[in-house]
Amino acid sequence: MDVIIISGVSKTKGSQFSSKRDYLLTRDGMIMSHDNLRKIFGLSQTSDLSNYNTPYLAGIYLYNFLSRRGIECGLINFLDLELEQFEQFIKQSPKAIALSTTFLTNIRAVKDITEMIRKYSPDIKIILGGPLVYNSYLLYQRKDSDYDTASCIRDYFFLNTEKFFYEDIDLFIAEEQGEDTLWHVMESIINCKDYRHIPNTAYYKNDKLIFTHRKPENNDFTEDIVSWKEVPDEYIYPIFPVRGSRGCPFRCKFCNFSTGKTFRLKDSNIIAQEISALIDTGKVKMIRFTDDNLFLNERYVEKYCDKIIEMGKEIKWTSFIRASSITKHNVRLLKDSGCILAQIGIESGDKNILREMNKKALPEDYLRVVELLNTHGISTQLYFIIGFPGETVQSIENTVQLINQFHSQGPAINELMVFPFILAPLSPVYTTENRKRYNLQGYMTKWAHYTMTSAEAQEYARQLFLRVDNIFPHYGIEEFLTVEMRKLKSIARLRSQIRKYEYMQNSQERIIQCWQELREVVCEKTTI
Repeated sequence: MDVIIISGVSKTKGSQFSSKRDYLLTRDGMIMSHDNLRKIFGLSQTSDLSNYNTPYLAGIYLYNFLSRRGIECGLINFLDLELEQFEQFIKQSPKAIALSTTFLTNIRAVKDITEMIRKYSPDIKIILGGPLVYNSYLLYQRKDSDYDTASCIRDYFFLNTEKFFYEDIDLFIAEEQGEDTLWHVMESIINCKDYRHIPNTAYYKNDKLIFTHRKPENNDFTEDIVSWKEVPDEYIYPIFPVRGSRGCPFRCKFCNFSTGKTFRLKDSNIIAQEISALIDTGKVKMIRFTDDNLFLNERYVEKYCDKIIEMGKEIKWTSFIRASSITKHNVRLLKDSGCILAQIGIESGDKNILREMNKKALPEDYLRVVELLNTHGISTQLYFIIGFPGETVQSIENTVQLINQFHSQGPAINELMVFPFILAPLSPVYTTENRKRYNLQGYMTKWAHYTMTSAEAQEYARQLFLRVDNIFPHYGIEEFLTVEMRKLKSIARLRSQIRKYEYMQNSQERIIQCWQELREVVCEKTTI
C-alpha cells in the first residue's frame, strides 16, 4: 500500500456551532432518534442506519483521484470508529498518510488525530491538506497587515508557531484544490525522491517555515467522476454524498466556507452518470448533494432535475437550494426527480439584516418558496443565524414571526437549524473595514458589536426553539429514508412538545401524556 487517506473523525467528535443539541429530546443520555425510540419501547431497529454517519466525500474523491493514477490507497472515513481497519492498513507498510481537514476546523482537532496516528506508526509521513491548511496559508499572507490575524493564532497553522502543533506533520499542501499536488508528492515518495520542492506545499526545516513556489491547480472537473465499480463495496453507504460544484459566486458577509475565487459547476450529464452508477451499486438509496450552489438559479434546477428524471431510475435526494431558484413552474420537477428535503439558508426574517448580510432576498421570498415546497410534499431544513451585526430584539422578533408563518402542508416537515453568529476569519464581515463599520470586536464565538454580544445571541438562539411552532429539530437524514412521512411528522411534533415542556419544568403530567402518545405513534405499524 502507498498511502492511507483519512477523511477525519466521526461527526459526533467534530465541531458543532449550532444550537441544535439544545433542542433535541434525550433519554438516558441517548438522542431520541426514531431507532432509539424503537429501542426504548422494546422494538427492533427498522434499518441498519442506526447511529449512521454519512461518509465524507473528500476522502472518497482523493481515493478515486490517486487510484486512477496508479497510487495504491486505503481509505478511512472516521478514524475513531475504524481503528481496527486502520491498524490492518498500517500492517501493509504504507509510505504515507494523507489527512484531509475538510471537517477539521482548528489545529487542536488535527493534533488529536495525528497523535492517534503516531501511536500506531511513529515514523510514517503525514501529509496534511484541505480547507484548514489553505485558509491558514491565506491568513498567513495577511499577518503583517491591519487584518486581525492575532486572534487566529490558536486555531490556524503557520500563524501558530508552537512546535507541538506541527511536529507530527511532514508536509502541508497549501492549495485550494490540492489533489494534483498530492499526486505528485506521492509519486516522489514512492520513487524515493525529494518531495519538498513540489509547488503549493509547506514544511518546517529546523523549525523554520518554508513555502514552495505557487502554481495554482486548475483540475478538470471531470476528474471528479468516480469509477464506482472500482470502489470497494465497504466505502459505499445507503445515504451517499455527491458534489456538483466548486467555489461560490455569492458573497454573504458571514460565510467563509468558500474562500477561493473560482466557481465551477459540474456538467449535468456527468452528475447524472455518477448518480446512475451509485444506484447501480444496489446500496445507495439516497443522494446528498454537498453543494451550497448546485441549484443556484431556475435554469439549473430545471437542467439537473431533468437529467435525473431522464435516467429512469428512482432515487431520493436532498440538497441546499437557493430560494430564488424555486418557482411554481419548476417545483414539480424537484418533486418528480426525487427531492424529499430542500435545505435553505434563510438566515433572518428581518429585511434589514438580510440586506446587511448581502443575502439578496426578502422574507416574503422565503414564505413563497417554503409554501411551494410543502404543498408538493417536499420537506425543508431551514437555517437561521442569530446575532449578525445590526441584530436587535425587534429583528429577532421578525424572525420568529416569519418562522411561525411556515405551516407545512400534508406530510411535509419543516426543520429548524439555528446558529449563533460566528465571527469567522476570511468571511467578508471579518475585514478591518467591517469591524470598524459595526464596532465589531472579538473572534469566532466570542464577540461584541454595536447592537449585541455573543452571549446574548447564544441565549436568543436557545430560546428561539421555544417560541416557534410547526417547525422541528433535525434528528438525522436517515429518518426521511426509513420512516413514513406522516408518521415522522407526528413523531417530530411530539418530540418537540416534550422538549418544550421539559424547559418549562412544571408540566410533568403533560410530559408523561406526550410520551404515551409518542409510544403509540412509534409502535404503530406502517410501511414506507
